[in-house]
Amino acid sequence: MNKLIKSLIPVIVCCILGLIFYLLLSIAFGANDTKVNKSGDSDAKQAISQRVKQKKNIKLVALGDSLTQGVGDPTNKGGYVHLIKEKLKKNKNVNVSTENFGKAGDRSDQILTRLKESKNMQQQLKRADVIVLTVGGNDLMQTLQKNFTSLSSKEFTKVMASAEKVYTNKLNMLLKSVRIYNSKAPVFIYSVYNPFYVYFPRLTQLQKYTDEWNTKTLQVIAKKNMMYMVQINKQLSEGQYLGKTTQLKTTTVTNLDTLNENELTQVVSNKKEKNNYLSADDHFHPNLKGYNYMTEQLYASMMKHKRVWLNEVSN
Repeated sequence: MNKLIKSLIPVIVCCILGLIFYLLLSIAFGANDTKVNKSGDSDAKQAISQRVKQKKNIKLVALGDSLTQGVGDPTNKGGYVHLIKEKLKKNKNVNVSTENFGKAGDRSDQILTRLKESKNMQQQLKRADVIVLTVGGNDLMQTLQKNFTSLSSKEFTKVMASAEKVYTNKLNMLLKSVRIYNSKAPVFIYSVYNPFYVYFPRLTQLQKYTDEWNTKTLQVIAKKNMMYMVQINKQLSEGQYLGKTTQLKTTTVTNLDTLNENELTQVVSNKKEKNNYLSADDHFHPNLKGYNYMTEQLYASMMKHKRVWLNEVSN
């Protein structure tokens, strides 16, 4: 028995040594494999990173109403369309070309009609990397003007519900038409604002319906691909009184129900209540400060979604 055990000891030792040697080799080669894999992953990531780069040329096409046209801009350069072009060139070091198809007074259906009839608009949309749209303000104003005397009544709620439904349908049609000509470019849509807020802050229905109008727009674009809202409502509505609306309501004694036409004109001309973000010519459209704010908000939204328009993949 002892002889058998003695004869097996060398075999056992060899097996143990072989096992230890095998484990050491496995650890060594396993570590190398890990390094290779990690290096491979790193190389893959680097290769992907190298393939994605910033575009050198960007084409921005703007559609819409007077806010796109640039009404109220004292420089007469085209409001936010010109300003966003300059900001992109400066901050992102890209060549930017723009097309401005804004027309004062246009409602959503009128913008759509122009798009359907204009070959130039269609061709420019096809080439766009970015599309910007101002729409809805004139649709809302048309409803308000037709029913301004009943704005505080319960009947107006029904009027607005019907008008919002009509507008939603028109906006859907417009956006579907835009996508016919360009299915890839992101679409940035400005919210509408209440230019009468600083004059009639107690007329809460007006702001309520403005907010509802923007909600309808949000609901429409939420169901569509690569469409984003650019929020300007609160700042352009409240102007320099942003965050001070309680004080404004206290110091503003105007009551729409008791004003005649002459008194209304005097109220709107009152510089103490004028919105510093709107044009002094009509107290309705943005001035240069207002357009600068619109540009900042658009730029922030574009940067948030820059992967869908600024980056390109090289072969």
